[in-house]
Amino acid sequence: MDAKRIDALCKLFSQEVDQKTIPGAVLGAASSRRIFFRESVGFRQVTPERLPMTVETLFDLASLTKVVATTSMIFRALEQGALRLDDLVSRFLPGEFGTVRISHLMTHTSGFPGWLDLTGFSREAREPRIRAILESTREYPVGERVLYSDLNFILLGHILERISASSLDVLFAREVAVPLGMKTAGFTPSVYAEVAATEMDEDRQKPYVGVVHDENARAAGGVLGHAGLFGTLDDLLIYGQTLLRLGQGLQARWISEASVNALKTARTIGLPGELRAYGYQKPHPLSSAGDLMSASAIGHTGFTGTSIWIDFDYDVVMVALTNRVHFGRSSNAPIRLRPIFHNMVLSSL
Repeated sequence: MDAKRIDALCKLFSQEVDQKTIPGAVLGAASSRRIFFRESVGFRQVTPERLPMTVETLFDLASLTKVVATTSMIFRALEQGALRLDDLVSRFLPGEFGTVRISHLMTHTSGFPGWLDLTGFSREAREPRIRAILESTREYPVGERVLYSDLNFILLGHILERISASSLDVLFAREVAVPLGMKTAGFTPSVYAEVAATEMDEDRQKPYVGVVHDENARAAGGVLGHAGLFGTLDDLLIYGQTLLRLGQGLQARWISEASVNALKTARTIGLPGELRAYGYQKPHPLSSAGDLMSASAIGHTGFTGTSIWIDFDYDVVMVALTNRVHFGRSSNAPIRLRPIFHNMVLSSL
């Protein structure tokens, strides 16, 4: 990439820091073979003291957990013969889920509501949590439209724990982080890590630092299928580069080229709601992809201000990490910044 374009990107995000719409950001992009840039601007924490952002800062990845962790582990389990995407959820979890299949959970077409207060359930309370989701009022019949829901991936996480007889954090380390060489990614990070601060805890008058921001995940000890993963820019670039290389047959197998092809295929064409693949978003007018992403691309965002997009046609992974909720949940600067970031990277390739 042109150095002037990288400088322009840093200036764009630095302006948002100066305007106090985000505390800071870490930005990066890479092809399957090399890293284009790794940059940081601003602060990983502003209150109660200012701490500088670095490219090594660890972020609460929020809903990137759904793809980097849960979706990856579902496909690992699929290749190992432990499940099929067409399997009924009731095959693995207690209760009567009717015609809801794993594929419906993966594409957010299950009909479950977008969110449910599950803060009363501890990490060990799997069955009561599952029962509460099962008893929630369905928003629409199975398979009729797309409605993004944390509940889908909470259930997928419990399915993974059931078939592996391992907790999700242990399973992620074994199936994803260690094989890919992601040195810092994981649930419940070390207290010694340099972590980007998220929202202020009004009771303690301190921000959450190294404690998951999502309330349902926090109540469950920081380990659920929809949120709880922490990671750095380098972790996400490694992840994205791995998928790019696997898709080109350039890397020793972690998942197969066939699985990568399945991952990047749109699955909700013709349904009301956003266009989705298994786990991932696909480029569409309301996504964060921007205006130049190819039809092969897949991506996801996280509520804390994080995002990753992987474009297989252009051989590039783009990561933008902000800790926007440190200034409160009303700070929505990344919504506009992300597509501009992607446009500037893709147009410079």
